Amino acid sequence: MTSATAKTDFDIVTRWRMEARAEELSEIILDPEIISRWGTSVFMACEVVERGAPDGLGMEVRLFTKGFLPHSFFFVGKVTGGEAHRWMDFDISGDFVGRGRMHVEPDGPDHLAATFRWTVDVAHPWVRRFVKAIHPVFVWNHTWAVGRLSRMMQAEVYRRRARDNAIREPVPTFPHNLVPFRRWQQRRFSSRGWLGGASSRRPNVPEAARR
Repeated sequence: MTSATAKTDFDIVTRWRMEARAEELSEIILDPEIISRWGTSVFMACEVVERGAPDGLGMEVRLFTKGFLPHSFFFVGKVTGGEAHRWMDFDISGDFVGRGRMHVEPDGPDHLAATFRWTVDVAHPWVRRFVKAIHPVFVWNHTWAVGRLSRMMQAEVYRRRARDNAIREPVPTFPHNLVPFRRWQQRRFSSRGWLGGASSRRPNVPEAARR
């Protein structure tokens, strides 16, 4: 379900079903240091600014993201509220300004239903010019990215269950699959002063060692 309001550029609701327990999904979300490894085709870089509380409250991350379209976005997400293993609210700033909410609930044995609401204005300098003209295309691009991310989350659930230390990084779509283009985008990411401290990647380590 998607809708646009007079107050925001986008108010998009996406839903999906996963073979996972809510606790497993929480473990993945609260481990953002490796999101740009298992979620490469959407999250190309991630830097943790603040770890926040054990339940995620106050956690702040800088993200470099893309959808199917060739443009990419930089934004900061900060967890501002939530209930453990049920829902989480995010404040968004950067190329997007607004809020996000992730909500999950059980949906049969060992499955969950997830809902993500993305209510934002576009602040990206040149994309902003085209928001009204090709609004449905941008909605489709966001929906594609969330759908792709949900499948990668499912793969990450299976990897953790198997205690497999080898993360199989998915290949980004064109043109981000080209090494020169990715390097140029990484330079853009670094030009904002990001990735100056914590790395967006870290070595494979046993799951038990990370808990």
